[in-house]
Amino acid sequence: MSANGRHRLSRADRNEQAFQAHNQRRVAFEEAGGVWEDEPVPFACECDDPDCTRGIELTIADYERAVAPESRFVVAPGHQDPAVEEVVEEHDAYLVV
Repeated sequence: MSANGRHRLSRADRNEQAFQAHNQRRVAFEEAGGVWEDEPVPFACECDDPDCTRGIELTIADYERAVAPESRFVVAPGHQDPAVEEVVEEHDAYLVV
């Protein structure tokens, strides 16, 4: 892989992890507030685009299940990047990459 390709993968990984860290703080905030188990919560799309502002609604349980395996992220449909990600689950409102 070229140096440019490695740089792109590294940048994509950093962006996805930053969005995921935001969503993990959201989980803690919502749980502290007593959100209902089946209530959808707005999460940030965890795609590799640093300028993405797309929201995704899913329950905390669905979010935690989706990202439980290391290196998995939730993204809005159409926000997957086939150059650096593989879709492993498809849902109406989000994908798991």
